[in-house]
Amino acid sequence: SEFNILFTDGELKIIDVSQAVEHDHPSALEFLRKDCSNITDFFKKFGVPVMSVKALFNFVTDKSITEDNIEEYLTAAKRIATQGGEEESSVDAEVFKKTFIPSTLDEVPHFERDLNKVDEGRGGEVFYREVIGLSSDMRSASSK
Repeated sequence: SEFNILFTDGELKIIDVSQAVEHDHPSALEFLRKDCSNITDFFKKFGVPVMSVKALFNFVTDKSITEDNIEEYLTAAKRIATQGGEEESSVDAEVFKKTFIPSTLDEVPHFERDLNKVDEGRGGEVFYREVIGLSSDMRSASSK
């Protein structure tokens, strides 16, 4: 929550990590999604431009974001947030908050159906692509 973030010397410090869970915990992604929602809601109350809950979740889980490209990613995310280009409808936000997100391909019941969605230009409906580390066309590992 916002109570576990300190801002000091121009940096954010996360405290009280004793409540954290390992990434392979069965509820880790649900906890993370809730944390993303809590953080964005908190800063929105104060008029701070924020990423959508889904964009923040993807930022945290995207395996293609590395030390080499994080600044580029954050610059683009900041531009989108300050220009209001990442507005998420309340329906889309609620759908994302309630959608099951698998952490491995073994947990994906209909991969072929999801692959067809990507081929039809509806890749935004596939919420697990970044978590698992798949490329945007879902045919290989992400190479970013």
